[in-house]
Amino acid sequence: MDNRIISQLLRGLKVTANYMTALILFVVFTMPIITLSSDSGLQNAMTAFSFLVFLFLFYIVYVDMRVMAFKEKRPQYNINPPPYKGVFYGIIGMIPLVLFQAVLLLLKFPEDLQVLKRKLYQGFAGPLYWLSRLLGDDPAHYVVSFAILIVIAGLGYYAGYKEFYIVSFIRQKLGIKPKQKPGRAGNPAGRKDSRMRK
Repeated sequence: MDNRIISQLLRGLKVTANYMTALILFVVFTMPIITLSSDSGLQNAMTAFSFLVFLFLFYIVYVDMRVMAFKEKRPQYNINPPPYKGVFYGIIGMIPLVLFQAVLLLLKFPEDLQVLKRKLYQGFAGPLYWLSRLLGDDPAHYVVSFAILIVIAGLGYYAGYKEFYIVSFIRQKLGIKPKQKPGRAGNPAGRKDSRMRK
């Protein structure tokens, strides 16, 4: 791992790849949802499904950025990254997506194909469709919504930099203690130590 510009660009494009993975998932399961949903409930069904795919997107981007930060901060790589470097990677990953979405919005379609055009840019924003609707459902919102990738990448990288783990944090807040590993003899090592101390 190095700190060359091309290397940083490739690492940032992992965010783009993660989004495309979530988009493929969205497209694959869209047709069954359209088939099973009624006309009146289709929009709400697509919004709910979009949010579920977004949770998957959040997870893969967050984890990738967290692992990347953990690697980059290792002394042997001599990268010395700032804790907010994930924002930079998020911007890199967002740019190709925003450019493609902008092209879809700027394309000139005949009047009778405007519905198709709307479906195209809504479909490309599939994992963020719920957010675009929340913002107002205007064409510009289907571009602005991609900015959330910067936030996710930034949070993931910062978590890796600070060695923060959500699962451990939630367990701590809920008072759930981690399971102790059993000893070689099958008895918990901690129980044996506690008896010896008494």
